[in-house]
Amino acid sequence: MGTQSKEEVTLLTDYAVDSAYSQAYYTLFANIRFNWDNKQTQHTVLLTTADRSEQATIVANVAIAAAFSGTPTILIDTDLRNSNLHQRFGAKNAPGLSNWLTLTTHEEAVTQFLSKTFVPDLHLLGVGTATLQPHEINRLLSTKLQHIIASTRQFLAETEQRTSMIIFNSPPVLAGIDASLVSSLVEQTFLLITAGQTTQTQAKQAQEQLRHAHAKLAGVIMLNA
Repeated sequence: MGTQSKEEVTLLTDYAVDSAYSQAYYTLFANIRFNWDNKQTQHTVLLTTADRSEQATIVANVAIAAAFSGTPTILIDTDLRNSNLHQRFGAKNAPGLSNWLTLTTHEEAVTQFLSKTFVPDLHLLGVGTATLQPHEINRLLSTKLQHIIASTRQFLAETEQRTSMIIFNSPPVLAGIDASLVSSLVEQTFLLITAGQTTQTQAKQAQEQLRHAHAKLAGVIMLNA
């Protein structure tokens, strides 16, 4: 892969499958999958943090673990204010979620905004190239994200025979309402707490904010710093 940035070398693909680092993410994905309804074929999951920890790395690695485990996965980056998730996969910032959100028609093709990654069975819907103001992000996420999720689920239903997953990266819960908006539209939300970094007050505030958004909080996951 050539010269790698600090962000890229933290990806699961840089570690042996039997390493402790890799096994931690495979176990995390297994715990997420354990709660799935077997009658359903597409599942939507948000992993978010209270604060600004290594959330993007964690979400990317869970998506990789899912894909390597035989679950076709689409990773959607909804951190439209501050994200470089595409860079972690060595990809350019192609048209993505921000461009899709600004369209005035609903006749767009999902494949227009999906990017393949170097991981089989894993596609990325990055933040995209459109410049959005903060008030526009809130409005567009609240009015159009549900349609985008439905279109993505339909795409998976038409192209995959296997159980599949749509996993979301978002800003931290306490950074604004973006994570809460996403959590209200997905089936499972997991709050990631970093030991020695996330304070008890932050954890409680984040859980309360998610509950107020009527998120289906499936669990709180403790991570080592």
